[in-house]
Amino acid sequence: QQADINIGSYKLNSNSRKISNKFKHLDLTEREASILIYLKNAKKPVKISQMQAEVWGHNSKLDTHTVETHIYRLRKKIKVIFEDENFIKSSKSGYFI
Repeated sequence: QQADINIGSYKLNSNSRKISNKFKHLDLTEREASILIYLKNAKKPVKISQMQAEVWGHNSKLDTHTVETHIYRLRKKIKVIFEDENFIKSSKSGYFI
């Protein structure tokens, strides 16, 4: 199986859950890695309810900020390590890479 997934200028190893560029790396949680893989494979921006259902397995009628909280923390980690504020973007249509 292919463990390395190219996401823009980054490489995500799905086995070790490390994302890296040429100079630095960052350890991710299993959920963070799943979020990035899901966003990378999406053909268009992903709505919060879609991520709840596909990544978390939650009913889309749940009123929760789980997705937003995970995205916020993941963006923060990426900004600190890679100084990249635009890796995970959002629009009215949803989140995308």
